[in-house]
Amino acid sequence: MKLGNFYGIGLGPGDPELLTVKAVKTIRNADCIFVPKSDTKEESLALQIVGDYVKQKRIVTQTYPMTKDKNTLVTAWKKSAEEVSVEVSKGHDVAYLTLGDPMTFSTYIYLLCQLDSLLPKEAIHTIPGITSYNAAACFGNFPLLTGDEKLAVVPVPTDVMTLKPVLESFDTVVLMKVAKKLDEVIQLLNDMGLTENGLFASYIGQKDAYITCDLLSLKGSGRGYMSVMIVKKNSSTSIR
Repeated sequence: MKLGNFYGIGLGPGDPELLTVKAVKTIRNADCIFVPKSDTKEESLALQIVGDYVKQKRIVTQTYPMTKDKNTLVTAWKKSAEEVSVEVSKGHDVAYLTLGDPMTFSTYIYLLCQLDSLLPKEAIHTIPGITSYNAAACFGNFPLLTGDEKLAVVPVPTDVMTLKPVLESFDTVVLMKVAKKLDEVIQLLNDMGLTENGLFASYIGQKDAYITCDLLSLKGSGRGYMSVMIVKKNSSTSIR
């Protein structure tokens, strides 16, 4: 039997209109849709984004544990990869949905690593999606880079002070996973004189989208979930 194909599809930040044409075509042509969901949520945001394109499609929901235990996570990803492999082996074209871009801080990467030993490379295809920070920069008319400027994309570490050399070395720094450390990050930026050079955005592309360049106003706000912060070392290329 001829093998089907596996397509990992980046959905972008949440706005259905920000899906690529290729993503929409692939979803519409797929035999079944695999949808990831955490075990702490009742609904899948990914499925909501593609709702208009998956009507009458067979949906397979895969639930992943929200844990940092490596063994538990590896077991979950192996199981998911095996389920995908079975479908592809039957000759089915499978679309796997993932938020943002599949290759940028995405749990999709762990699935891809497991599939590498189960499917031939020619059967595995990844379709890019718009990242949250690209969407945020465009939504806020906030230039990421010009000329020969350098960009760093980093997750906020436990020790926020380790961000200081990064902020000093790069022209633009994108801070991901900022939620739990938002107040500490703002304090560091304030100490470095950078609070006038940044943009904060959360839920970009979704109904609760929020964006501001007044970083100091965020202290104590509790915002930060599903958010990204962009900081420029030099404010001359920032547009207000």
